[in-house]
Amino acid sequence: MRDITKTTVKRQQSSKRQHRRNRNHMLYALLVVLLIFGLGLTLSATLFFNIESVEVITEQGTVLEDMQQEIADLSGIHPQDNLVRLDAKAAENRILENLVYARTCEVKKKFPSTVIITVTTEEPVASISCSYGYLIVSATGKILEFNDAPDPNLLLVTGFNLAEPKVGQPLHSESVVMEDNLRNITAAVAAAGNSLVRSINLSSLMNIVVQIGDNITFEMGSSDEATYKLKLALEIAGQLPGGKQYRMTMIGGNQISVITLDTPMEPSEPGTTTTTLPVETTTTTTTTTAAISTE
Repeated sequence: MRDITKTTVKRQQSSKRQHRRNRNHMLYALLVVLLIFGLGLTLSATLFFNIESVEVITEQGTVLEDMQQEIADLSGIHPQDNLVRLDAKAAENRILENLVYARTCEVKKKFPSTVIITVTTEEPVASISCSYGYLIVSATGKILEFNDAPDPNLLLVTGFNLAEPKVGQPLHSESVVMEDNLRNITAAVAAAGNSLVRSINLSSLMNIVVQIGDNITFEMGSSDEATYKLKLALEIAGQLPGGKQYRMTMIGGNQISVITLDTPMEPSEPGTTTTTLPVETTTTTTTTTAAISTE
């Protein structure tokens, strides 16, 4: 028998054995990696990355100290909760469902131990009169709360026909046109940035009445071009002598009729707003034309 044949068999067996050995090493290595990974996940979800602080801020990064604890409680996030297992979306939904003044909310994880909650709040812009009190409404049309009296710092709205109002829900009217009128006129007031606009009456869809200060009633007509009309009215109101009552009426697209009433203006008590004018007697009538930029 030749030695060469025997030597060849040993090499083949040795090669196969080495191949099996290498394959086993790879399996062992993969198993170790999986075990380490699993152990890391287990530890991170139990012992490590526990929440130590919850920060509540605005979009601009300002800390909401007065609402910090309230929002943290509403989120359902507690100290020592695990940051890895935290369901941020569920926390956001809990805040939005329970915090009426919240417009948007975002919950972010900041490893190793912090949760940052960013909240944008609704801005109240109007008190809307209704049969059982007043609704405080935001710029986005969300009902924020019910009050027994109007907020003196907000625009007073009368003549708006409500449809099943509910706190935390959008404001709706029985008339789509009335909803459009309210949006247009509140946007016009915001654009004007003039605190002299005290109230609006939406009883007539085609003749909205705006109270400017204590002594001027402005009959705007429809809410079309409301921003332009209101700016024009405010410019003219600023040129009128004080101590008298006036009624201004929109005529056409760029004219306002100004009527002086002969009943002298009585000073109002601090903190009150005059929303009605006395029976008029026309003494003078002036038609004023002006061009105001709406930019």
